Formats: sequence, C-alpha cells, structure tokens
Amino acid sequence: MTKTQLLDLPNELFPLIFQYLNSRNLIETFSNVQSNRIQILIQPFISHLDISQETNQWIQTYLPDILNQQNVVALRLHDKQITLLLQYVLLSKIQSMHIFDSHWSTDTLKQGLDQFGQRLKRLSITFTDPCGKGDLASHLFQRYCQLEYVNITGRSLFFDNNEISTCTKLTYLSIELEGMHRVFILMKNLPNLQQLKVKFRVEERMIQPTCYFKNLISCNTLRRITFTGCTKYFEHLAHFFATFGSTIQCLTINIDLIYNVIDGLRLERELLNKMQCLASFDLIIHSIQTHRESIEINTFQTLSWRKFNPIVYWNDIHAHQHTIFTLPYRSNTFKHLSNDFQSTCASNREVFLYFERVRTLSLLVTTPLTLETFEFIAKSFPNIKTLELTNPIELSRFELKHNRTISLLSDVFLSNNTLQLPSIVKFCFLLRSHYDNYQILRRFLHLLPNLVYLQMFIGRSLFHEILKYEHEDNFIRSALNRIETLQMVNFYDGKNILTHEEIHNLFPNAKKLFSGR
Repeated sequence: MTKTQLLDLPNELFPLIFQYLNSRNLIETFSNVQSNRIQILIQPFISHLDISQETNQWIQTYLPDILNQQNVVALRLHDKQITLLLQYVLLSKIQSMHIFDSHWSTDTLKQGLDQFGQRLKRLSITFTDPCGKGDLASHLFQRYCQLEYVNITGRSLFFDNNEISTCTKLTYLSIELEGMHRVFILMKNLPNLQQLKVKFRVEERMIQPTCYFKNLISCNTLRRITFTGCTKYFEHLAHFFATFGSTIQCLTINIDLIYNVIDGLRLERELLNKMQCLASFDLIIHSIQTHRESIEINTFQTLSWRKFNPIVYWNDIHAHQHTIFTLPYRSNTFKHLSNDFQSTCASNREVFLYFERVRTLSLLVTTPLTLETFEFIAKSFPNIKTLELTNPIELSRFELKHNRTISLLSDVFLSNNTLQLPSIVKFCFLLRSHYDNYQILRRFLHLLPNLVYLQMFIGRSLFHEILKYEHEDNFIRSALNRIETLQMVNFYDGKNILTHEEIHNLFPNAKKLFSGR
C-alpha cells in the first residue's frame, strides 16, 4: 500500500492500524505527513511517549516538532536526555514525567527539576544506582510546586527540616527514607497529602532524632498509608499514628522491626485504637529475638482484631525469628519459610494457608528440608518465580557451626524425583555450606524443570563432580544447557573460583554475572 492509498482510508480504520505500532514507529512514519486529519488521529497514540532508549540524534530529529505541536502530555526519559529537552519542554504541555537516573550525582536531575519541575503535575524518578546522592528533596518540594503525584524509588532521600518548602498541591507521595523523623518533616510541609508510601532503610547504629515529633498538627486529608522496609523504632511508628491516625482508612505495614517483638495487645493499644476510621488493614511484621518467648496468639483475639483479616503468628525457634501477618497475604515476597512453619504457626481464627501473590520465596535451612515442605510449597505457593535458599540471619557461633554440618535435604526428598515446581524460573543458592554437593544440585535441577536463572557459588569440587558424571548423566548436561543467566556468588576462597573458560564449559548458553556476598 502506498502512502497515498493509506491516507485515503476512512478515519475509523486508523486506530486499528495505530494500535499495532509503537510511538516511535508512528512518529517516524507520520511526523512529516502534512495532514491535519492524520495529526489529529495520531495524537492519542503518542501523547504518552517513551524516549528513554532513543539516541540523541533521534531526539534532536523528531522531538522538537512533536513537543512544539503540543501532542505529548507524558514523557518517559533518561536523566542524560534532560539537557537536550530543556528548551522544548518549557513550551510543551507535558504534565507527567518518569525519569530514569543511573548516575551517582543528581546534578543533571536537579537542573531539570529547577527548570520544569514546577510545571509538572506528576513525577516519577527511578534510581538504578541505590548508592548515589540523595540530595534531591529541596528541588522536589519547592514553594509554588504544582506536583500532585510524586513517586521516588531506588534511593533514599536525605533532608533536614529547613530544606523543603510547603507544597499544598501534593496528594500522593511514594518515597524511600532513612529514618522515621523525615516522615514527620514531610507531614509538616504537605498539608493536603492523601496517600503516603514510605520504604524505610535503617542503619542499625543510627540514632533517630525526636525533635521533629513535637508541635505537629494532624493532617485531616490523610487516608491511605503504606510503610515497608525496616526500623528498630516501633515507638516512632506509634507516635505517627497517635498524631495522624484519626483519618486513616487503609493501612499496609510490611516492616522488619529487627530486635522488637510486638504482641497483639500493644499493636491494638498503640496502632488500632488511634485509627477510628480504619477499614482495611494488611500487616506483616518480622523480627529477630534470640531469647524471646513466643507471643500469645490470644492477644490477637479481641473485638478490635476480629474486625480485620485473620492474623497468623509464627515463631521459628531454630532461626530465632518471629513473624506476624494477616491473610490474605498481600506481599509478593515470603522471606522466612522453614520446615517448622506448618506445625508451629498459629492463627487467631481458622484459616487456609494460601499465598497466591507470592513470587519470591526464601527458605531458611535450619533442619534438613523435607519432602513435606516442598509439597506444601507446591500447594500453597502456586505462582512463585524465584526460590532462595538462605541461612538464618541471627545464629550463635555454635549454632552456625552446627548449621553447616546438618544435611541440607532429607534422604526421602533427595531420593524422590517425582515432585516438581514448574512455576520457578530462578534459583538462588545462598547457603554458606553444601554448595559443592553434586547430588543436591542435581535434585534441585529436577525439582525446577523450567529453571533458566541460577545464582550460586560453583567451586572446583562441584566442577569436577559435574565433569565426572555428565557423560553418563544426560539429565545434568541438558539441565545446565538450559540455564540462560548464571550469577556467580563469590564469598569463598578466591583460589577455588573457576575460570571463565571453565564456567563456559559448564554453562555454554548462559550470560555470566558476578556478585559478592
């Protein structure tokens, strides 16, 4: 079909054609077509434009005209492209941006925010380097800011009380912070906030200042709260809900409290009782406490708790870990499963343990993993994509030494190849023991028939075992050929590490990644 024939088609056919073309194809094909009719028809299909993967030449060729025609209202870009766009963005109708930032420094990003930040209504920033500078807040939260929606992921922001200005338009904020005190600074300057999501990153030695907790005024617009990450200061969370809890309707908490174990009575007294409007409550609290007795499940059986979803409590006595969560389980990650889970977890009412949202499951190895445990995983975690094997976080020197000597798998499970978990495509073997056992690796390869991503340490002992058996064991060779990505974990003696040639011999089709542990 010629371009003339294409332009002669009736209007109603163009949306059917355009839906099969991405925005780049549409711009390259129709940007020079001198037809108001076509430009009007194409506009809805290029109004949300992703240029994050485009070259500078492509941007300079096509984007000035597109932005000058004011067809674009949302733009997805990389921070290195900001300087190319500054003069055009100011004349456009762009109201929403999603910026990807991979640099340690935020200088270019701050320059862009100073130029066009006050024109935007929606802003998302995704940092791909979590260790870079977090000095962005004063350029985000500016006086006369028009932003209504801000979503910052991948890096914590650092700021003090006098570094941000009052923003009256902002109603949605998702941010990563180190410490609860910065939440109070934000609340002081965001009087019309309706939804707040905070991921906490905590340095255990950091002492949280409390001077910002005083003379706070309740925010009467706040409706939805999500707190994730880790904090050792539960009392600061309690102070937040005592101050701002009266209007909260939906609450999600997925927190590692580190060394604090909180029972139902304290949670009820310091959280639930502060939120009279609360209608939806999803809870996951994890903590490590070596010498702490189990929480009594009856502390979650009051009338206040029965208004909400069932509570499950699990104390892993071998790993010294306590976990409280509501059902249905809302997180896509379950971090602390072990052999003891089924037999020792308790609930404040009768429940069916089913975790359909979980995509990543972490198995703690404190006793030899049994066939029953993997049968439970197959039944209760139907959609997991990633399986991790890890050691408990907090063990004494004696327990750690003992843990390295126990068998990883029970004899029954090791000899039974019938059970499989076909949904799993990534396996992370992060144990500091048993990494050189050929039979264990072979059993997991049988368990995971669709595995394509393997993360583990492979030393010379296992290497020679594989070479020894691969000629008489067709399964092991086909399973290793199936691996598309191999992430080598280097936390052992450097003399034991394989060469690139040896790795390629084992995994001929895999892309190699390397990481320290």
